[in-house]
Amino acid sequence: MAEYGEPVTKREKEILRLVATGVTNREIAYRLNISVNTVKVHLRNIFAKLGAESRTEATMIAVREGLVVVEGTGEAPEGESTAAQRLVPPVVPEPPLSWPKRATLIATLLLVAAVVAVTWPRSRPRAGTEPDLPLDQPLEQPVAAPAANAESLWQERAQMPTRRAYLALATAENQILAIGGKTPEGITAVVETYDPASDTWTLGSDKPTPVAYISAAAIGAEVYVPGGCDAENTPTRAVEVYDTLAGSWREASPLPEPRCAYALTALDGGLYLFGGWDGKQYVATVYIYDPQMDTWTETTPMDTRRGLAAAAPLGGLLYIVGGYDGERELTTCTIYDPAARTWAACAPLAVGRGGLGLVALGGQLYAIGGGGRTSYLGFNERYNPDDDTWNIVETPLVGEWRSPGVIAFETTIYVVGGWSNDYLSLNQAYAALPFRIFIPVSHQQ
Repeated sequence: MAEYGEPVTKREKEILRLVATGVTNREIAYRLNISVNTVKVHLRNIFAKLGAESRTEATMIAVREGLVVVEGTGEAPEGESTAAQRLVPPVVPEPPLSWPKRATLIATLLLVAAVVAVTWPRSRPRAGTEPDLPLDQPLEQPVAAPAANAESLWQERAQMPTRRAYLALATAENQILAIGGKTPEGITAVVETYDPASDTWTLGSDKPTPVAYISAAAIGAEVYVPGGCDAENTPTRAVEVYDTLAGSWREASPLPEPRCAYALTALDGGLYLFGGWDGKQYVATVYIYDPQMDTWTETTPMDTRRGLAAAAPLGGLLYIVGGYDGERELTTCTIYDPAARTWAACAPLAVGRGGLGLVALGGQLYAIGGGGRTSYLGFNERYNPDDDTWNIVETPLVGEWRSPGVIAFETTIYVVGGWSNDYLSLNQAYAALPFRIFIPVSHQQ
């Protein structure tokens, strides 16, 4: 197989076979029970992997590489079923060609195939790219997806240069920083900065310690990234701080214990870290960081051991939502009162979400993404604290959208990267508040 960079996933092969039949993106979405936006994301990844610039060129390469097999011309690639082959039906001309014309056509096709076979380069097959951390398992039972919304509030923005999931996303100094995470090549230390105003990405200074399963929170112009799991899936204690003005890193006081896959948020100039994975199990511990004293203290724990949850402040309280307890994705919603150091319950999510993002915007909470071993996601959710209810919000990806970076910037929610049958580079912007409200102030003498 030619050296195009990364292997084509099983889902991408299914899409390639349908592309070869000439059907539209909408038809592909209907047949595979996914959204049109998801088809577009897969096609971009396919083009990048094959080095193609069009559907036609991708089809030619796929036929050449054995990713698409026209019935009657050869065997399916190793590990593929005959049912998969039937996704590409035989072409029956109308009216039938005469035998001399058929012979001429077959000879021409064989000549083209021979030229392509001689001129295209070869390479070794590669292993798959699915995450292998024990706390992260693939979706087992996908179900039908809802129809795509033609008037979606989600918009595609410039894609992140490095495809990855389990990264940290934070905003400071009118920039959005994507830090670390896991790529098809493994754990990364890369830092890429996105400017929403110009819709462009630039490269920042690498994080000193490459880690994944991390979160980040900003205090002023500094972005804090506690712990994380290294290349051996071992959680660390290191707390590294990125100065967005200087473009440099420094170390802060380490965590009391190693952690990754935790929930993190900032409130009133301090950091709050909830649960996570300690290398052996999920935990319920809660740590508070004081940047003035550079100290971590332990406070009242959660009532549920969990990791891959998400946290966000709203109305002076901290909401911790979803997560994974080692067996299933959770619908749990709890509220931590920093003043009283007490916990209260809030209405649960409609579906379990592990590896989700949570942001507050316009006085409401948005739970974005998730999915995995036991949950299939067909929508995101929005929480209204006034009546303690969750409502459905559309999603550009269905099935699973595990551990993307999620951040609120001004009136828009940005969701970057993540895992959905493959590592993603997508950058989706949700116009939660499509316009700003300005209240005029009159000055009276």
